[in-house]
Amino acid sequence: MNGRVLQTVLVCIVVVLAGCTGLGGLGGPDEDGEAAASTPGAGTSGGADGGGDSNDDSTGVGDGTASGDGGVDDSSDGPSGDGAASSGANGASSGAALNAEEEWFNLSTPGRYAFEIESAEEGTGSMTFETTNVADGRATVSVEYELGDESFESTVTGPVGEVESQLVASPAYAHLLAIQLGGIGAGALGGGEELAVGDEFSQQSAEGSLRIAVVGTDSYAGVECYAVETRINGTLSQEVCTQQAFTSAPYVAIYDENGDLTERVELVEYRRG
Repeated sequence: MNGRVLQTVLVCIVVVLAGCTGLGGLGGPDEDGEAAASTPGAGTSGGADGGGDSNDDSTGVGDGTASGDGGVDDSSDGPSGDGAASSGANGASSGAALNAEEEWFNLSTPGRYAFEIESAEEGTGSMTFETTNVADGRATVSVEYELGDESFESTVTGPVGEVESQLVASPAYAHLLAIQLGGIGAGALGGGEELAVGDEFSQQSAEGSLRIAVVGTDSYAGVECYAVETRINGTLSQEVCTQQAFTSAPYVAIYDENGDLTERVELVEYRRG
């Protein structure tokens, strides 16, 4: 599982560098192909095509909005199907930039983050990170993880800003990387960190095509984000929902070469403070 997630991370980095040499044989813009990026915001809002509608009320976790209120989040369906972008109470407005002045995911400040995990090989599970104490320049984080036949619980302490390095040995670490690096691919869209519905990057070569596009907005446990999908040769390869390029993603889904879901990580509970 670690290898698949890290491979996806490397794919994202390659996209940002605009080389695209590691994406299914795609070459950079040369005599055999051409690359093009659309004007940011030129497209229209639409749901991410082909993603898994994976939010399930049976998870039993609370909503946990950014203000710390409890409750059950009944409407944080993943970017999926052919429908339009979310426009309900939990959906973000596609006409305005989302508020991402402060990164929503930060293990160096008190808070709780619960995620649902889905794996094609291991079924469904969960992981939770809770920062319970920050003092003297150090943060204490409790971790709970369960997927398939594997479960893990631990409490680690590390320097503020570096506590994640204490989790390298945890089976949850690869999923943690997927969350933290999920928004890297959106950096290929241009325009700095700001995203807008309709932003798109595409590249065509003799060997195939790559398309990254912001297709709508969504909300996961109160975290509003832009739904970004990546397609290779027309087949859905990755979906993320991120507030800005290069920031952590409350939703990440990875698909194989046939467009079948292999891994999904989705925020289902969120509390800061």
